[in-house]
Amino acid sequence: MEMKQFIQGKHFSITDQQNVNTVIYEVNKTEKEMAKNSPKYTVQRLDYTEEFVGEKKKKTFYINEPNPDGNDLVILSFGKEKVVVNTGVLEGDVVKVCKKPIPMKFRSIYSEDEQPEEEVEYTPDLKRPISIIDPETTEEIKPILYFDEKTNEVKGKCKLKPYKSYFAFEIKEINK
Repeated sequence: MEMKQFIQGKHFSITDQQNVNTVIYEVNKTEKEMAKNSPKYTVQRLDYTEEFVGEKKKKTFYINEPNPDGNDLVILSFGKEKVVVNTGVLEGDVVKVCKKPIPMKFRSIYSEDEQPEEEVEYTPDLKRPISIIDPETTEEIKPILYFDEKTNEVKGKCKLKPYKSYFAFEIKEINK
């Protein structure tokens, strides 16, 4: 007997203008039982495929485990010397761009030091509270893992190149 495995999920497409590269992250709220020692929110980059349509790129993004209540999204469009930040939600089969964005802190990282490092919290599922992106390639800077004996935890450090800018963002809750 042959068993077939079906992958259930959602997908949606966007078309990037010339010289624009869009990446999308899903925002995940940390489960209550894990929330004590963890950040309130983590982000995970969505996988995508792309095809050229004339001079534009059509990207199809995939969410493997759609939430029945919707999936919060951060949409980053990298252009020449700028980043457009947007938020949205996947509800059913429709992506809605939010009028009231998720509170988000973002910054550019730049250093002239030889070996600048940015420390990040590590989670085994690759969801983390902060993402550091090379704006030229839009690739994420992957952390190098190490064991911190002081805190008895696995952590990560991102090695950043000198004289280069990076884009970093994290999702935070606003205290009322």
